[in-house]
Amino acid sequence: MNKKIYFIFLTVSFVWTAFIFVIPVFAGMSGIFVKIADFGYIFYSKTCHQIDERSFFILGNKLAVCSRCSSSYAAFLLSVILYPIIKGLNNRNLPPLWILMVSLVLLSADVLLDVFDIMSNTFVTRTITGGIIGFVLPFYLIPGAMNFSDEIFVKMKKKNING
Repeated sequence: MNKKIYFIFLTVSFVWTAFIFVIPVFAGMSGIFVKIADFGYIFYSKTCHQIDERSFFILGNKLAVCSRCSSSYAAFLLSVILYPIIKGLNNRNLPPLWILMVSLVLLSADVLLDVFDIMSNTFVTRTITGGIIGFVLPFYLIPGAMNFSDEIFVKMKKKNING
């Protein structure tokens, strides 16, 4: 079951992230590719503001999400790819909670300091804080999903045994 859960994370994060980078390439093409790109921008607009000044560009077209989101998704994918090497697929232990909290505090500080006009965030700070949280999350989500699926499987098995 661990491998299945890992490959679900790998597949979903790869497809999600790949389309972020493919959409601007399609936008520069013609025919059906432009329609796919238009749909992609609309699709990703549900998760991101897509402000031009806050986005990376490929071939003159912005990515489907801003720099914070694109670095977050790319770092998430990188972390998922490295997960079995760093942690192994049988290790279900979560990292210390402080690691997640520090990454959340950094991201929150970058956002809130800007929102309250205390200190403006920059393209670089948005990219870095997005990348940090994106890289950290799989180390909590993957073992969490594995542990959750085991609990569900055990309950279903008990239910089937007890009738």
